[in-house]
Amino acid sequence: MNLEKFDGNNFRQWKFQIKCALKAKGIDIRVPRTEQNSAEWSKNDGMAMFIMTSSMDFKQITLIENCETAKEIMTKLESVYEQKSELRKMLVHEKFYQYKMLPGDSVAQHISKVESLAKQLKESGETVSDMAIITKILGTLPPKYRSLRQAWMSLDSKQQTIVNLTARLLDEEASLVGEEEQETALLVANKGWKLKSKQSEPMQSGVNQNKNTKHRFECYNCGKRGHFAREYRAPRKFKSRKPQQ
Repeated sequence: MNLEKFDGNNFRQWKFQIKCALKAKGIDIRVPRTEQNSAEWSKNDGMAMFIMTSSMDFKQITLIENCETAKEIMTKLESVYEQKSELRKMLVHEKFYQYKMLPGDSVAQHISKVESLAKQLKESGETVSDMAIITKILGTLPPKYRSLRQAWMSLDSKQQTIVNLTARLLDEEASLVGEEEQETALLVANKGWKLKSKQSEPMQSGVNQNKNTKHRFECYNCGKRGHFAREYRAPRKFKSRKPQQ
């Protein structure tokens, strides 16, 4: 029989397919052995052990090598893996309900992670509705998607599907990325303008300071204010002054 092999991680699914396979063969491993059914019981039990071990990895067979009956095999595996399954279920529950969208994740990555956690919950035996998945996706989005969440709540319940939500979130993400790029370009342009203005301020202040300085002193050549002797175009009239006695 073509059965999925048990590798230590899929016990619940493997146990179910073994149950179906044995039922198809008319075998019930819970039936006790008696003197009246000894021959048939041995045949059925041998077939059950063969079906079970044929659908197990060799690493898992090591655990049940000392078992004598199919029932012993199942009991041993249940004692080991059903406890692990409960622990795994608890851990998956914790991951699902504590999950939050990471700052660097895209919308597609966010949705994929939520759906993956929901799938793990289903595989552990839990029932996870589409509404629970949608609620988790919307509830863990960053604040910039607030308007989309509000618009989603106003939709008809028939339109509130995971496929529709994915399409709307991807459109909203593209729109937000475009707005952020425009804001970044504007911010860079403003910074460049401010830097250029600051660089021109010393030059302007130097010119003003030079003008103010000119008005404070008389030209040594003509005696007038407003320029220096070196800027005087007419022939120099300057004569060195003798120091006063």
